[in-house]
Amino acid sequence: MIEWMSEALSKLVASISVDNPAGLAAIFFFTALADVGFPFPFLLDTILFYTAYQEGPLSWPVFLIVIMMLGGRILGTGIIYWLSRLVGAKFINWISRLPQFPRRNFEQFKSRLGRWCIPAIAIARLTPGLMQVSSVTAGSLHIRFYQVVLAIALSSIIYDGALIILGYLAAIGFKGLDPKHTIWIVVGFLTFMVIVFVVVLFIKRTLKHS
Repeated sequence: MIEWMSEALSKLVASISVDNPAGLAAIFFFTALADVGFPFPFLLDTILFYTAYQEGPLSWPVFLIVIMMLGGRILGTGIIYWLSRLVGAKFINWISRLPQFPRRNFEQFKSRLGRWCIPAIAIARLTPGLMQVSSVTAGSLHIRFYQVVLAIALSSIIYDGALIILGYLAAIGFKGLDPKHTIWIVVGFLTFMVIVFVVVLFIKRTLKHS
């Protein structure tokens, strides 16, 4: 099972090139769907991390993944942004009924979004549960779309950069590891991501009830 997973990941990384538009398109649309609100837990994170681990942080596959993910984020966020801006209250009332979009978070973020909207949106995008909230808020307040794009770029640099660095550090630390066993690196990475996610949620809820 482990060897099959390792082989599958290796083939996936090898398929990421300009000669395989279907693979790049899949990354693009999965990212767009994730920004809209359809969760793919740690799928794209794992792909980027493993590619950086296998191919290096400055490799062509890593660059292609980053570009596809950035474009997908702009598309996914743009859909929610423009619906919130053009449709207005009707769309906000509808999306507020979805479990992944708590109305309370929307009102809180809306009241705190001030002069420094670009870093505020970027930070919100990096906070679990606030990505779609920041998109709706930006649209409802008619914040200029180029500012939203800059916030997406800033959050992408921080988040994707961290994943690439982790992949690079893993490659250095486990340089002599048998390729058949590199899947354990991915397992360790996923465990780390889950722990970080749980800790962030715990801190967030603790601050909310304090």
